[in-house]
Amino acid sequence: MKILCYGDSNTWGYIPNVNGYSKTAIAQQYNKQDCWWYPLTQQNKLFINGLCGRCIAHENKWLENRNAFITIEKDLEKYNNIDLIILQLGTNDCKSQYDDPAEEIAKNFQNLINKIKSISNAHFMIISPAQIKEDTAITQKYYKGANKKSIQLNNLYEKIANKNGFIFVSGLDLDIGEDGEHLTLLGHKQLSQKVIKAFIEYEQNLTKEQK
Repeated sequence: MKILCYGDSNTWGYIPNVNGYSKTAIAQQYNKQDCWWYPLTQQNKLFINGLCGRCIAHENKWLENRNAFITIEKDLEKYNNIDLIILQLGTNDCKSQYDDPAEEIAKNFQNLINKIKSISNAHFMIISPAQIKEDTAITQKYYKGANKKSIQLNNLYEKIANKNGFIFVSGLDLDIGEDGEHLTLLGHKQLSQKVIKAFIEYEQNLTKEQK
């Protein structure tokens, strides 16, 4: 099966870093074997497209091509006949600079999905953002109000999944690192277990449909 994991820094494998937003910071990522998506590489053709700072529907003042709604068509041109798209987006949209309520983020997410569906016949798995902690130097500055938004998004994403017949994986209870927004090694392991369980169920349902 051909699978595309499309998301943000938690898809890329960003290692939590309290100095992550400083001008001199150098983003570091976990080894691919430690990322949540790695077990999917065992029996599938996996493509990873994760970008630090990628939003559902906002530009990034420091980084280019981070608005998924604008770049998605060009991004998908790189891949042919994808069977499953795993979307992991929404954390960056919770930033206080964008000032979007959770409902607006979810609406933008649905619009992005609609755009993808217009150019791809792939099935979808959507992962809700992890619960953002607002007690770190980074989140206090860049993510005011994001804790509540991330909790709300979990419910809103699940509703989107149910409405569209998608696979839903909750990221709400994953372990988050010292910066308050990125997954730890444990967090990646926790998410991996959830994704693999959901993927196995998805494959079983496909098999039933084909009989």
